[in-house]
Amino acid sequence: MKSEELLRAILPDVLIDNFEVNRFEKTDTRFDIWLDEKKVRMREDKYNTFY
Repeated sequence: MKSEELLRAILPDVLIDNFEVNRFEKTDTRFDIWLDEKKVRMREDKYNTFY
């Protein structure tokens, strides 16, 4: 299993649905994960002019 597949397996679905794993680093004492928020246009946003 690739490292990114493992991260997707252990992270909650809400993170996978709304964020992309940008990078990750493992050290002896911790595991750092950087996430980028996905640009998702919700159905409710079609009336929102901020986009």
